[in-house]
Amino acid sequence: MSSTNSSLRDRFRDDLRSGSLPVLLTAVPLAMAVGLGSGWYWDEFAGSFLLLVTIGVLVPYAHETSQSRGQSRMRDVLWTVGASAAACALFAGGYLLARTLVADSMHASVIAFVATVLGGAVLLRLVR
Repeated sequence: MSSTNSSLRDRFRDDLRSGSLPVLLTAVPLAMAVGLGSGWYWDEFAGSFLLLVTIGVLVPYAHETSQSRGQSRMRDVLWTVGASAAACALFAGGYLLARTLVADSMHASVIAFVATVLGGAVLLRLVR
């Protein structure tokens, strides 16, 4: 390992101090709760899994790419909760709209997921 590369421990410590830890500690339990709740309510796997991925993976990724580092932890947590609520609303709206177009719930879930990802990307561009 060359001296210009930082060690794995140093990179991990920098990442934990960067603001991503509060976002992950908020997004993952929210994703699990929403994913399990939607799975019980809709009684289907595809929609609940894709909603779980949306909140647990894409919301922290959106925070990492759109927010500046070094903000307060409370602001990061509130941003995560708000972004998760917006993602849930986009996904639910896309799912209900897709169910009017296609009969299969798995196809409707995929359409809702793609619409949520694209809608979230557009929304992040507008907010910047």
